[in-house]
Amino acid sequence: MAEVAVTLRVMPDSADVDLSQLEASVRARVKVHSISREPIAFGLTALRVVAVIEDAAGGTEPLENEILSIPGVGNVQVTSITRLL
Repeated sequence: MAEVAVTLRVMPDSADVDLSQLEASVRARVKVHSISREPIAFGLTALRVVAVIEDAAGGTEPLENEILSIPGVGNVQVTSITRLL
């Protein structure tokens, strides 16, 4: 089965969340290709996560739910999906 690269915007639930710890938690739970930080507004910074998952039924929902279950995560939004060759 093919793999896809899913780009997600992971929003912390407040500006007080330790982004380094949040990044480590994301890396521990999902297969991450890269993580970068994206300034949003008013001191709030989101994580832009590129994760690699199997192209299977259910799409990105299991990945989104896994990241949402991490303490400190307020919202997860899929911004792009690319099939890997």
